[in-house]
Amino acid sequence: FTLLAVLAGLLQPWPLKILVDSVLGDVPLPRYLQRLLGPLADGRFGMLLFAVAAAVSVRLVDNLLKVINTHTQTKLEQNMILDFRSDMFQHAQRLSLAYHDQRRTGQLMYAINNQGNAAAGLLMTLLPLIQSSLMLVGMFWVTFRIDRQLALISLIVVPLLYYCVGYYTTHIEPQIKQVMGMEGETLSIVYEAMAMMRVIVAFGRESYEFERFRDQGEEAVGERIKLTVRQTVFSLTVNMIIATGTALVMGIGAYRALQDRLTVGQLLVILSYIGAVYQPLESISGTIGFLQQRFVALRIAFNLLDTEPEIVDRPSAVKIGRCQGRITFEGVHFRYSERSKTLRDISFEA
Repeated sequence: FTLLAVLAGLLQPWPLKILVDSVLGDVPLPRYLQRLLGPLADGRFGMLLFAVAAAVSVRLVDNLLKVINTHTQTKLEQNMILDFRSDMFQHAQRLSLAYHDQRRTGQLMYAINNQGNAAAGLLMTLLPLIQSSLMLVGMFWVTFRIDRQLALISLIVVPLLYYCVGYYTTHIEPQIKQVMGMEGETLSIVYEAMAMMRVIVAFGRESYEFERFRDQGEEAVGERIKLTVRQTVFSLTVNMIIATGTALVMGIGAYRALQDRLTVGQLLVILSYIGAVYQPLESISGTIGFLQQRFVALRIAFNLLDTEPEIVDRPSAVKIGRCQGRITFEGVHFRYSERSKTLRDISFEA
């Protein structure tokens, strides 16, 4: 579906070229279209009908592909999110009580609920990135076939975008991680207060808990605003670079059309492609920025999944099956990871 969507996108400006060059102008149709249309290719009215029908058909195919693609991606993404959250939930239940004593339950809930979609989101983000990359290659190739000079000029923005993306990924990621940690802390305060509501009310601690939640929330909001502003500045910078490149291609292309090196239809196709070429570049830049949040969220999720249970069965352990209701402890020692000599030489029979 991604490949078909790329092909449909590449075909969209060509009916406009036929309309301008062949219907309104005097440029003959390509030979393969003349053979395809037959007698219709000899009259302007027939070419006009073909151009209009082709434009509607290409747009219809493109929209149908988007609907099918959206359905498929949504189905895949939601099932992946469910599976990943199930793995995290199941793994959290295998961890020892000592682990849960040392971790705040709200942080665990934040990881399962909010970061459980990180893996699926990462893979689903890669699909538009692949489509944009394929669209970029295809449009550059077609533009290069029409006018090499304009195609090469259009690439001037690429080094600037590369620098902007590199700067963004280097300086923004630590701030994303900090903001997510603070938001998880806010959720922890809410969960702990709800779980201990009877105790809070009994000791009159409502105001204290509310102030604790409010202070933490305001701090998290402040950091989120700073992060959003930096992300917006990055997007505006990318947009200005792309606007400058578009204006440059537009000016040089119009000058070459005035010198009769390009037809008006070819110029319109190139401008359509340049706008569409820069759109994938903008999409790639925005996607790379969005991927940083996915990577941070994925690390939070894998920190949970990578935690090894403290108590595991030996490889040679056997299932006891149906037991008789008696257990014996003989010389048992036990300690927590940060506490020594919790139990020493305990023996009893139950």
